[in-house]
Amino acid sequence: MRKCLLLSALFIFSCGGGGGQESKETMISTSGFTNPEPNIPLECYTDTGIVRYGKAVANPCYVCHTQANTPYMNEKTDFDLTFSYSFPESIIKAGNPWLNAIRPDLTLKDVPMPSDEEVKSYIKQDNWTEAYANRGKGELYYFPDLPPIYTYNGSYALINIDSEGFVREPSTGEHTGWRAFKWKPFPGFFPTNGRIDSTFIRLDKPFREKDGKLDINTYKKNLAIVECAVKGVQPGEVCKGTEVGDFTMPSYYEGDAKDVPVVVYQYPSGTEFAHPLYYLEPENTISYKSVRIREMRYMKKVAYADTRDEGGEEEEGKFFYDRGLVFNDSKNWLMAGFIEDKNGRLRAQTAEEMKFCIACHGGIGGSVDGTFTYWRKVPGAGGWMEQDYNLTAKSIKDWNYRSYEANVGPALERLLAFVKGEYQLYFAMTDGGDHFRSNAEVRSRISKDPTKISPVLSPEDNILNNPSLINYLDTDGYVKPDLFLPSAERAYGIDKQYIRIVKAQAFKFGRDVFDRPFGVSSGGNSLEKLTNLKETGVKTSGLWMVIKTLLLIR
Repeated sequence: MRKCLLLSALFIFSCGGGGGQESKETMISTSGFTNPEPNIPLECYTDTGIVRYGKAVANPCYVCHTQANTPYMNEKTDFDLTFSYSFPESIIKAGNPWLNAIRPDLTLKDVPMPSDEEVKSYIKQDNWTEAYANRGKGELYYFPDLPPIYTYNGSYALINIDSEGFVREPSTGEHTGWRAFKWKPFPGFFPTNGRIDSTFIRLDKPFREKDGKLDINTYKKNLAIVECAVKGVQPGEVCKGTEVGDFTMPSYYEGDAKDVPVVVYQYPSGTEFAHPLYYLEPENTISYKSVRIREMRYMKKVAYADTRDEGGEEEEGKFFYDRGLVFNDSKNWLMAGFIEDKNGRLRAQTAEEMKFCIACHGGIGGSVDGTFTYWRKVPGAGGWMEQDYNLTAKSIKDWNYRSYEANVGPALERLLAFVKGEYQLYFAMTDGGDHFRSNAEVRSRISKDPTKISPVLSPEDNILNNPSLINYLDTDGYVKPDLFLPSAERAYGIDKQYIRIVKAQAFKFGRDVFDRPFGVSSGGNSLEKLTNLKETGVKTSGLWMVIKTLLLIR
C-alpha cells in the first residue's frame, strides 16, 4: 500500500505543478545526520522549571501534545507526553542538538554579527521573484507557483494580490487559485518569538470550477465548506459566519467537485498550502514583513487520512526525499521546503533540514489534519486578507475553537468554560509569552503586572483568576499588535542572528533564534542536557495540582 500511495501521490503532485520531469522515488538514510532526531523541534527542550528552580512553574507542552482535536488521530492522545517528558535514547545521550539557540558561540563563532545597516539592506532585497521564475527547474523543481506579494521602492507595498486575498499571475493578472487568509496564531508561535509568516490555500481545480470554467462564487462556497469542515461542523449542521453567509453543511462539495464527499476535520485531496517565512521588518507598516523571505514551505494533500494506517517510516532508518520533497508523519501530505543558501538565494532543503518538518505536521494532537492555520482562520470575509498581525485591520480575538470543544471530553470542556480564551490559558501555563519564558519584552504586554501571570508563582492574583490584569486586549476585545510584534531593536536582533545562520549554512543546528542565547547556562530556560528526565516533567510538582484543579480531575 505504501508503494502505491507514494507513486500515486507523486503523480498527483507533478500534475499540479510546473515542469515535466519525472519524479523518482528516493529513500534517504538518517544514519549520517548530525541531529539524530531533527523531527523533535526546539520547543520540546523547554525546562518546566525543575532544572532552574527545583519545581515546575510552566508547561507549554500541552498546546501540541494534547487530547487530539480530531477523531481520526487513531482515537488516541499524546497528552501523556506533557507529563512524561519522553525523549528517545539517542537524544538523551547527545543532549539538545539545536545549538544555534542555546550555544551560538560554538556554531556561529566564525560569522561576524551584521551591522544595523547591513541587515536593513539585506532584508529589503527580493529573492522570491528569482525562485518563482525558476520553479520547476533543478532543485527548485517543487517550488510552488506562488508569485511574491511584497515589493519595496522607498516604501513597502502589496503586489499580485487583490482586495479579497486572491493571488494573481504577475504578467497576465489571471487567478492563480491561491488565496491569502488571516488566522489566529498558534500559542507562542508569534513574530515576537522570531517567526513571521503568511499562509495561502488553494483547492484543486474541480473545487474552483463549474462546467469546466473558473467560477469565483463556487470557489468561495467550497472554501467556506472546507473552513467549516476543519472546524468540526458536521453535514446537516449550520455553518455560521462565512463570507458566503450561513448555510447548512452539505455532504458533498459544489461545482465540478460535486462528487467529492465532505469529510469533517480533513481537507479534500489536492488541497495545497504555501507558507513563506520572512525577516522581521519594522519599517513595513502593512505587516512587519520583509521583501526577502527566509523560507518557502509547501504542502499538498494526497489522500484522506485512514485511522487504520499507523504511518511510520517506509523502511527502518530511512524516509522518502526528493529535491526538498518529503511525506509528513501521517503520509497523507507531501511537503516541500526551500531555504536560503549562503548568498541569500532560495534552494531546496536537504533531507536533514526537511526531517525537521515531518512530525509536527501529522503526528501531534494539537493540529487538525496536519495543519496549524486554516482551522484557526479568522471567520468571515475579514479573514480573507494577508496576515497583518492586526496592524491594519483588527480581527483577532482570544477565542476558543469549536474543534477544541467538540472532542475534548467533559474535563476539558469544564476548563474551556473557566478560561476566557486560549491565550489566557497559555500565558498562565507558561508564565510568559513563549515556550522558554525567555522573552522578557512581552511580559508587560501580557499583564499589567508582569509578576502576576502564573497561577503557580502568583496563586492569589494572576491573569486566570483576575482578568482585569490582562493587558494584551484592547477595549473592543481584539488582540493588540504589540503582543505579536517585537520592538524594532528586538526584531533586528533576531534578524541578525538568523543571517549569521544563513552565512554559516548551519541550519542543521537550528533555525529558531531569539536575539540572544536562551539555554539554561546563559540565563534562559531551554534544556541543554537531558538527565533525570523522570523528574523534569510536571507530574511531581505543584503545577500538576493546578491543572487537576482546573480540569476538576479526581
